Amino acid sequence: MIDTTVGQLASLALHRRRITTSNGGRAPYLVVTLPGGTEIRISDHRADITTTPDELTGLTATHHLGDPATNPSHAVTIHHRALGDTSPADAINALAEDIAAYITRWNSTPAARHPERPVNEFGVMTLPSRWLRPGDIIVHTASGHESVVTNVRHLGRSEYRRTTRTVTPPTRGGMKALPDTWWQFPTTMRPTGNTPVTLVAHRQIDPASLPPIPYPPVPAHLADGDHIVHDGEIWERTGGFWFNQNRRRYTQPATDEAARRWFTEHASLRNGIPVHQPAHPATTVRTASA
Repeated sequence: MIDTTVGQLASLALHRRRITTSNGGRAPYLVVTLPGGTEIRISDHRADITTTPDELTGLTATHHLGDPATNPSHAVTIHHRALGDTSPADAINALAEDIAAYITRWNSTPAARHPERPVNEFGVMTLPSRWLRPGDIIVHTASGHESVVTNVRHLGRSEYRRTTRTVTPPTRGGMKALPDTWWQFPTTMRPTGNTPVTLVAHRQIDPASLPPIPYPPVPAHLADGDHIVHDGEIWERTGGFWFNQNRRRYTQPATDEAARRWFTEHASLRNGIPVHQPAHPATTVRTASA
């Protein structure tokens, strides 16, 4: 009698989740082929899945984004777990659950939605902006900057408005010198539907999983003698208007409405978080008396 292999049991567990494997249960690894031709390879920790369950030490599943023979490091690890105190049956089921969850997420990625589009050796592809979806990751390959699309809206004709949030600030190039706040707030653009956008092909990020936007509190009351420091500038409220103390002679006074926008508008917040310093009580009293 031929013993059942780990590969055969893993193939059965995946089949129950409507995932088809190839390479059989008696090859060194199982293969799940995704649309577009990339592969998930499944093996145990010794890169041999032909063992029997009593010989199992752990399981690994890797999504190879390119040719595993020529570029094996270009890959995503889906599952890598030692057996420990887990039974072989539970370990195989955990492997199958992780792969099924990964494929469910992967099915909404750019590469899965558009298998006809080429993906380069770095896992990057280009799509027209009209094909973007929330969760797509826009990448600037020269700087390493990555941002997630949180909203896409068709404005009519061929104009689309998209909002993105940075998940990986640039690690090289001139943009690296921008302040940290530059990357903490959303950016909005209005390209045409044909504008090409460079995307990470095999990943998506749920916009709902992003951390909250760090909006500062908006001052409830503004009074003469108050100061606001923003983007290296000091503003003082006098006579109901805000005057720039750094460049008073060359700057138009700002209204309270404009001052409050420094605390809410993304373009202002990217330059720095404003700080409101209320007037000293005695100053407020003297101003009111005058």
